[in-house]
Amino acid sequence: MRKELTIIQQNDTHGSLELHNELFWSPNGPGLKKVGGFSRISQYINEVKSKKPKVLFFDGGDLFHGTLPLVTTQGASLLPALQKMNLDGFVPGNWDFAYGKEQLKANVDRIPFQALSANVIDEGTMQPFFNPYMIKELQGVKVGVIGLTYPFVDQTMPDSFSKGLSFSLGVKETEHIVETIKGDVDLIILISHMGLPLDIKLASLVKGINIILSGHSHDRVKRPIFQDETIIVQAGSSSSFLGRLDITLENRKLQEFNYELIPIFEHFETDWEMDEIINSIIEPYQKDKEDIVGSTNSILHRMTLNEAPMDRLITDAYLHAYDCDLAFSHGWRYGSPIAAGPVSVYDLNSIIPTNPELFTVEIEGHRLLKAIEKNLEQVFSADPFEQKGGYILRSSGMFMTYKPYNPKGNRIQSLLIKGKNVDLHKTYKIVGGGKQLFKGLEANKSYKGVHAIDVIEAYLNKKTINFSGEQHIISV
Repeated sequence: MRKELTIIQQNDTHGSLELHNELFWSPNGPGLKKVGGFSRISQYINEVKSKKPKVLFFDGGDLFHGTLPLVTTQGASLLPALQKMNLDGFVPGNWDFAYGKEQLKANVDRIPFQALSANVIDEGTMQPFFNPYMIKELQGVKVGVIGLTYPFVDQTMPDSFSKGLSFSLGVKETEHIVETIKGDVDLIILISHMGLPLDIKLASLVKGINIILSGHSHDRVKRPIFQDETIIVQAGSSSSFLGRLDITLENRKLQEFNYELIPIFEHFETDWEMDEIINSIIEPYQKDKEDIVGSTNSILHRMTLNEAPMDRLITDAYLHAYDCDLAFSHGWRYGSPIAAGPVSVYDLNSIIPTNPELFTVEIEGHRLLKAIEKNLEQVFSADPFEQKGGYILRSSGMFMTYKPYNPKGNRIQSLLIKGKNVDLHKTYKIVGGGKQLFKGLEANKSYKGVHAIDVIEAYLNKKTINFSGEQHIISV
């Protein structure tokens, strides 16, 4: 008997609640288009579910963190929107753990759909912190849905994110669940916040997963990726896109499918009830949107791997504030681009919602070289299960060439600091922000009691910042 099913995903929305700029590449370079927001997504989902009897809509994580309304309320301000959103399931992302396990549990307890993750254990009870999986039945179609979150929260994020929890890659857990449910369901879906490379490797190790809805790495997958018999897709980030799979099953076999990556353009209709909810969430922050702290001559984005204008603003501001040789910022992927022109306080809180406390630290050249090589390995490791980074560390004061495909510890070809070759025996003074950056040097950091947004605002100082476009980090 043939059975039809529609599966829709969003992932890595990062608090992009309203219509916003999104970056699209063209032969002429990067350009911006207005897209997204929860109101347009909600209306699209409502329309699809009203026309088709069997529709599942999932969120792939990083839902409760990323912009000022979410961070100041520890994700709670989003709950009225999620209660209206018509979602069927959710896997937490690494940033959903930002407020600690108790706050995440409090948020999850108030949403009308299940949070799933098979690879997080509560160290207090030694039981799964979330339901590892669920079975959804829609008019005779039974779907097994497994969740896997980011497996390295305890290794790459501040310690407060993972306190009381332990994480695993989830391979054995997923194998066990697939074996348990495969005889009872027509289809097995994995909602993952592991990142695309890790999902592909997982699919090579665990047989029986039909579809992986990938998240974390912000990939705009336009054509499905196949690993053996598993279909893998991902839908960008920032509520700018939805991924839609229309499939046909026959005798528990996937016979046909059609996939589309859907940009949620400005002309999409809105859900007026969701409009009101989103407006009520954002309205208390209107003053922050109107408080202009400076301007930029180019698009602020972090859509490029080696370096990006949004992060150069951060590290230039750090280096301007402190007499140091180098400034670093984490290689984050979140943050909707900001058009050339005025920059507001609200924008700054979207650029760096963690608002980390600044520190300085002294480090010898050979240790600095080793730390940068470690970061390159986390980004480019040949083994996907060793890829733990976002983008390359962002920096000011440094010039580097590297070969991404070289073996571990041997990627850097040249490293110059303030225009001079790195001296392996010289001590360099670094300024950075937060406990996520250079975690291995935590004991040596000197925290300054000053936070990133204040430093960036002082650097802008109502003036226009010019970005030359000159490259400082080059893959060769």
